[in-house]
Amino acid sequence: MKKTMETNVKNGIKAMHNGLNNIPMTTKQIKRKVGEAWAFLENPVYEKGVLISANLLFHNADHTKVLDQISKYEKGHFAIRFFGTVDKNQVYIL
Repeated sequence: MKKTMETNVKNGIKAMHNGLNNIPMTTKQIKRKVGEAWAFLENPVYEKGVLISANLLFHNADHTKVLDQISKYEKGHFAIRFFGTVDKNQVYIL
């Protein structure tokens, strides 16, 4: 069993070095990394309608560039979310 645990850790490190973000991050961690931008998320986890964690695949301040990432993935559970400050004087149509 110890060998399996070591393998998982090594595989996780290898995945991070390859640029794959298959390790879930909390909403706070994602916000810290993304800043005032849009994020393309994989496997988002919600609790009572609030995002708890997800895998960060891509982020950019340009919404169009984030939308372009959708075509690179065929299957999975994804979400696009804005982590910036929302202007309360502006109307958003979703």
